[in-house]
Amino acid sequence: MSLTSRLAGLLGLAFLALAVVGPLYALWMVGEMVLYGPTAPRAMGVLFGVGLFVTCGLTGYFVRKAVAGQVVPVDFDRSVVHRGGQGGM
Repeated sequence: MSLTSRLAGLLGLAFLALAVVGPLYALWMVGEMVLYGPTAPRAMGVLFGVGLFVTCGLTGYFVRKAVAGQVVPVDFDRSVVHRGGQGGM
Protein backbone atom coordinates (compact mmCIF):
# COMPACT_ATOMS: atom_id res chain seq x y z
CA MET A 1 0.00 0.00 0.00
CA SER A 2 1.48 3.33 -1.03
CA LEU A 3 1.83 6.36 1.20
CA THR A 4 -0.79 8.23 -0.82
CA SER A 5 -3.31 5.43 -0.33
CA ARG A 6 -2.65 5.33 3.39
CA LEU A 7 -3.01 9.09 3.74
CA ALA A 8 -6.22 9.10 1.70
CA GLY A 9 -7.54 6.22 3.80
CA LEU A 10 -6.78 8.17 6.97
CA LEU A 11 -8.48 11.22 5.50
CA GLY A 12 -11.58 9.12 4.80
CA LEU A 13 -11.53 7.80 8.36
CA ALA A 14 -11.19 11.36 9.67
CA PHE A 15 -14.26 12.39 7.68
CA LEU A 16 -16.19 9.41 9.04
CA ALA A 17 -15.11 10.22 12.60
CA LEU A 18 -16.27 13.80 12.12
CA ALA A 19 -19.57 12.44 10.79
CA VAL A 20 -20.09 10.70 14.13
CA VAL A 21 -19.71 14.00 15.98
CA GLY A 22 -22.45 15.72 13.94
CA PRO A 23 -25.47 13.82 15.31
CA LEU A 24 -24.08 14.02 18.84
CA TYR A 25 -23.91 17.80 18.55
CA ALA A 26 -27.42 17.90 17.07
CA LEU A 27 -28.75 15.79 19.95
CA TRP A 28 -27.02 18.07 22.43
CA MET A 29 -28.70 21.10 20.86
CA VAL A 30 -32.09 19.34 20.91
CA GLY A 31 -31.56 18.57 24.60
CA GLU A 32 -30.77 22.22 25.28
CA MET A 33 -33.90 23.25 23.38
CA VAL A 34 -35.99 20.88 25.49
CA LEU A 35 -34.44 22.06 28.76
CA TYR A 36 -33.99 25.79 28.14
CA GLY A 37 -36.28 26.60 25.24
CA PRO A 38 -35.74 26.98 21.52
CA THR A 39 -33.57 29.78 20.19
CA ALA A 40 -32.22 30.52 16.73
CA PRO A 41 -28.62 29.48 17.53
CA ARG A 42 -29.81 26.16 18.95
CA ALA A 43 -31.97 25.47 15.90
CA MET A 44 -29.04 26.32 13.65
CA GLY A 45 -26.90 23.99 15.77
CA VAL A 46 -29.28 21.12 15.02
CA LEU A 47 -29.18 21.89 11.29
CA PHE A 48 -25.39 22.20 11.41
CA GLY A 49 -25.02 18.85 13.15
CA VAL A 50 -27.26 17.05 10.67
CA GLY A 51 -25.52 18.71 7.71
CA LEU A 52 -22.13 17.79 9.12
CA PHE A 53 -23.26 14.18 9.44
CA VAL A 54 -24.52 13.95 5.86
CA THR A 55 -21.64 15.82 4.23
CA CYS A 56 -18.76 14.23 6.11
CA GLY A 57 -20.37 10.79 6.07
CA LEU A 58 -20.79 10.71 2.31
CA THR A 59 -17.39 12.29 1.70
CA GLY A 60 -15.65 9.81 3.99
CA TYR A 61 -17.48 6.89 2.42
CA PHE A 62 -16.57 8.02 -1.09
CA VAL A 63 -12.91 8.64 -0.22
CA ARG A 64 -12.59 5.20 1.39
CA LYS A 65 -14.24 3.53 -1.62
CA ALA A 66 -11.99 5.47 -4.02
CA VAL A 67 -8.88 4.32 -2.16
CA ALA A 68 -10.11 0.72 -2.31
CA GLY A 69 -10.77 1.06 -6.06
CA GLN A 70 -14.45 0.27 -5.73
CA VAL A 71 -15.94 3.47 -7.13
CA VAL A 72 -18.17 3.04 -10.16
CA PRO A 73 -16.46 4.87 -13.04
CA VAL A 74 -18.31 7.74 -14.62
CA ASP A 75 -18.31 7.01 -18.34
CA PHE A 76 -20.23 8.15 -21.37
CA ASP A 77 -23.52 6.26 -21.58
CA ARG A 78 -23.72 4.44 -24.90
CA SER A 79 -26.98 2.63 -24.29
CA VAL A 80 -29.68 2.37 -26.95
CA VAL A 81 -32.12 4.36 -24.84
CA HIS A 82 -30.15 7.58 -25.31
CA ARG A 83 -29.76 7.36 -29.12
CA GLY A 84 -32.86 9.32 -30.01
CA GLY A 85 -35.16 6.36 -30.47
CA GLN A 86 -32.94 4.29 -32.74
CA GLY A 87 -33.16 0.62 -32.03
CA GLY A 88 -36.70 0.83 -30.61
CA MET A 89 -38.51 -1.84 -28.67
